[in-house]
Amino acid sequence: MQTMLTRAVRVFPILIIVGLLLLLRTEWLGAVAERQNPAKGTFFQLPAGRLHYVERKPKGEARGTVVLLHGASSDHADLLAALGPELGHYRVLAFDRPGLGWSDRLEGRAMADPARQADVIMQVLDRIAPEPIVLVAHSLAGAMSTRIALERPERVRGLVLLGAVTHPWPGDVAWHYRVASWPVIGPVFTRLVAIPALDLKLSSGVQSVFAPRPVTPGYVEAGEIKLLMRPRVFEANAQDLSALKDFVTRQAPRYRELRMPVVAITGDSDSVVSPVLHSAAIAGEAPLGRFVLLPGVGHMPHHAAPEIIVAAIDQIAGPSSGLALAR
Repeated sequence: MQTMLTRAVRVFPILIIVGLLLLLRTEWLGAVAERQNPAKGTFFQLPAGRLHYVERKPKGEARGTVVLLHGASSDHADLLAALGPELGHYRVLAFDRPGLGWSDRLEGRAMADPARQADVIMQVLDRIAPEPIVLVAHSLAGAMSTRIALERPERVRGLVLLGAVTHPWPGDVAWHYRVASWPVIGPVFTRLVAIPALDLKLSSGVQSVFAPRPVTPGYVEAGEIKLLMRPRVFEANAQDLSALKDFVTRQAPRYRELRMPVVAITGDSDSVVSPVLHSAAIAGEAPLGRFVLLPGVGHMPHHAAPEIIVAAIDQIAGPSSGLALAR
């Protein structure tokens, strides 16, 4: 017993030093990420905080308004970098979802609910873009974009879903996201373990979502991905992922209510979000659904085939979009 106590006394200061070093490393990574990726858009003030978005005005006469909603572990810059250059004939609004990028979390942990995120996005859109919109959503944002379409159908000309989460799936999210989402323990875990680990594994993680295709050159910088290395953002992201399955389980039975065109585009090699369980399913359930499967493409269809996504947007924005996309 004495020997064990002696060893514990010797080890404890080492653990304290290691913990402090990891905390300092986490703070430094977050500060560097903010310095390298400053806010470039507009902040909209809501009662509980600010929502950040970037607007691209059309070149010439606009064909409509396109709203880009990003998935987990990213921000507005991912979709905007991939699709923005191809959407010059539209007014484009790319949002940082609440708690991600430069947007405030607004309502704390409660904001993990995609319905609440949908509501605050629409509060802003009702002010800055009251016209009907085309919603383009990647991955996790599929849940909130379909919520908007179900609750505010008069505002949505159509949905373009990119490897989107729409239905429940077997299993759960990765354990580290679950732990990072817990109260009390989560913030400690995020600062001492999750963010230092993310720093080491960022490259391999990015490769996995692009696989089997190579990563788009300059993706991490253009997509401002390192903003995820800030503790508050990582925790918000983990909370979003942890709340997702229960939400889509409740919402999925409603997809036959969708009355606008729904184009579900996904890669046949997507190992993150099942093409069958999600994209094929909602395309089959929505009355005006269409399923587009891209061969040899993983979880980033907007980087692999932006021209196909823009063509889908063009069809929806066209005067006969409903007939063009009907099966």
